[in-house]
Amino acid sequence: MSITKETVLEALKDIKDPELNRGIVELGMIQNVEIAGSAVRVTVALTMAGCPFKDQIKEEVRSALLSIPGIEEARVIITTMTSEQRAKVFGNAPSEMEGMKDVKNVVAVASGKGGVGKSTVSVNLALTLSKKGYKTGILDADMHGPDIPVMMGTKERPVGSRGMLMPLEKYGVKLMSTATLAGEGTPVIWRGPLVNKAIKEFLGHVEWGELDFLVVDLPPGTGDAPLTVASTIPISGVVVVTTPQRVALEDVRRSIALFKTHDVPVTGIVENMSYLKLPGSDNEVMEVFGSGGGEKIAKAFKLPLLGKIPLDPAIREGGDKGRPVALDDNSDAARAFEEITDNFLAALQQKD
Repeated sequence: MSITKETVLEALKDIKDPELNRGIVELGMIQNVEIAGSAVRVTVALTMAGCPFKDQIKEEVRSALLSIPGIEEARVIITTMTSEQRAKVFGNAPSEMEGMKDVKNVVAVASGKGGVGKSTVSVNLALTLSKKGYKTGILDADMHGPDIPVMMGTKERPVGSRGMLMPLEKYGVKLMSTATLAGEGTPVIWRGPLVNKAIKEFLGHVEWGELDFLVVDLPPGTGDAPLTVASTIPISGVVVVTTPQRVALEDVRRSIALFKTHDVPVTGIVENMSYLKLPGSDNEVMEVFGSGGGEKIAKAFKLPLLGKIPLDPAIREGGDKGRPVALDDNSDAARAFEEITDNFLAALQQKD
């Protein structure tokens, strides 16, 4: 029996999108069928780049293809629908930035290089804002190293509703991350164009609701994700994280230049791993990674130094256990984050 496109579509017609409970063939999600002898390749367009059912749909399609007599090899390519295609599915489809309509301020947390504690600052800044009474969310835009769910202590996976993803919530903060979609320990292997599209989906097609602040944890450097965020939505301010070493200046210079190129305001500098308080001493500290980096960067770019975070084991332990240190009112680290948050809010008001 010869294998045709009709044969393939017939085999796939009973597979349903779990969110919509409608067949993927009926929804127009099968966008291309290529047949070469005993091999077939099918392209499936999901309703959103961050679809939580991506792996399930992909495996069901592959299994159905291999059940067709004569098919020995089946490959499933995953892509996402365009806005026009989505509108056909949902009727009055949500606009590209629908999820952001009630978000008052977007705060990006950036760094010139990895390993400086950017995600730690993002999480504890978001939690401190929440403690101060602000409605807060956090978007993990580090697509290749998404750590926010671990640091926030959640393994839940989001659900979709009519083309929108519903964010998770922990400690009163809404959150979204690729890690919550892929599952624990699953590598996220996305190329540049898909990274850009996914970030736009997470900004516009997540039901963030009414937020005073959405903290966006950017990946390090000046690649696809920072560029996408900088050019897609209005950003109230960028917090740049560095360490005390003077050699960090050039890395931070490139990061700040990226945002200035897009007329995005940089609110201030945070110096992480600034000092280690010596055991048994109230005032004596050791500057493990040197000193002066934060001050030099702030002075060079005429930006406020929002604060210094100590090299404190409690910060690492809090992140590992999923209970960030900002939740502990009595620690030096929590007080440091509170000072940074107060200075950040003051700098934001001064900008306005």
